[in-house]
Amino acid sequence: MKKMILLAIAATVLCTAAWFLNDSKKMKTPSLVGKRVLPAFDLSDVQKIECGGDKKLALASTDAGWVVSSLYGYPADITKIRENMLKLQELKVGDVARGKQLAAGKLVDLQDASGKSLVSLTLGEKHEKRSSGDSPYGGGAYPDGRYVQAGGAKEVVLVKETLDAFDGDPKQWTDSQIASVSSADLTAIQITTGKQTVKLAKKDGSWTLGGLATNEEFNTSNVYGTESALSYLNFASVADPKLAEPELGFETGTVYTVQTKNGQTYTAHVGAKVKDGTDRYVKLSASFSPVGTNKVENANYEQQVKDFNAKNAKWVYTVAAHSAENMTKGRADFVKAKEEPKKAETEEKK
Repeated sequence: MKKMILLAIAATVLCTAAWFLNDSKKMKTPSLVGKRVLPAFDLSDVQKIECGGDKKLALASTDAGWVVSSLYGYPADITKIRENMLKLQELKVGDVARGKQLAAGKLVDLQDASGKSLVSLTLGEKHEKRSSGDSPYGGGAYPDGRYVQAGGAKEVVLVKETLDAFDGDPKQWTDSQIASVSSADLTAIQITTGKQTVKLAKKDGSWTLGGLATNEEFNTSNVYGTESALSYLNFASVADPKLAEPELGFETGTVYTVQTKNGQTYTAHVGAKVKDGTDRYVKLSASFSPVGTNKVENANYEQQVKDFNAKNAKWVYTVAAHSAENMTKGRADFVKAKEEPKKAETEEKK
């Protein structure tokens, strides 16, 4: 009986010691969940951003502002720079993926002006969540986070951000809209391809086409796309500044010009298709000739043109094929055979 009591006491002591030992371990290794992934860094210290070992995506702060180095130095959108830097700065651990390895990770390195690394993060695959059948995703899977590993950290963690902007598409760091000329302000459109020129004019709020033969009439079905071609024009990419004219094809391309009621003229030169693709090369310019006498308004319209040229005149863009088609229509696209009056209508008039 005495031995039983001693054994019971010994077991209790061992259990108590084990509990304290386990609790001690917990106290020494606090949970990472909710902690920031990256060490603290000052946004103003970040002067360069590199993504991927091959620098497929690289950005740098210059005297002229942030530029996308990997897109021929095209201006970056400072709002997007700040937005994505804040995402990294505020990135928090959602879960710890113990034992997981990032086999094909992509390194994101934030550097100072000298190129010294401030903080780095390796991006792994995105985590996907399967939506329910009645969700807007239609029951399929959609990304709701990403596996990442901070430089120097042992553990791979899961965060709720997908960090798409760091996947390598430089356009995600720019303002890709290159023209926003309201179609409601247009008074004339001219499209010249080779020796053929099509002229559209707005009269009493409706578009007209001159030079129609007696057996022709204006086909207005294609006017909407043509008048709105510069309303919301986005680039697909920026062309290599080293490309020569024979490859760009502007000399044999189309010149699309619109005039506004305010005296502004916007011109798009549409060139050849990109190699092994359907996008077209496009370059833009604008000019201003006052039509009114209000000096304040004219100064505003002139400044709009200056801003347009400052942003676009230096660059050759590529735009989607459907956008280019709206600026390259010919006379045949606006003309159709005049319908003969129906026999019943003819007899009724008699």
